[in-house]
Amino acid sequence: MKPATAENLAAAVPGISAEDLKAMQRPPMRSFDPAILQEPNVYRTYEAVTHYGEAIKALVNEQCGDGIMSAIDFFLDVGTTTGKKGEKRVVITMNGKFLPHVEQVAADNTAPGPRD
Repeated sequence: MKPATAENLAAAVPGISAEDLKAMQRPPMRSFDPAILQEPNVYRTYEAVTHYGEAIKALVNEQCGDGIMSAIDFFLDVGTTTGKKGEKRVVITMNGKFLPHVEQVAADNTAPGPRD
């Protein structure tokens, strides 16, 4: 979290401690515990994405070209809707910036080499 965000959070949540605010400003460890996949809800989401992964990739490529969806410039929303039989259904929206693959040519490299 950036310092300005910490100030805004402190104003919005008066009971938050300075220690917690400082901890929230440290760079996070960006990984996950593999055991999280054993949680049924997480695993079913993972299973759906892997099961439909090839179709998702084909649709992204068809609509956007050759590239990937960013997981850094990314938003995720979870909501519900009602199905045709009145059942509650989960709606997960992934909103990531499209990053086109670019051809990298050595002649375009402007960085000096390690031996230059």
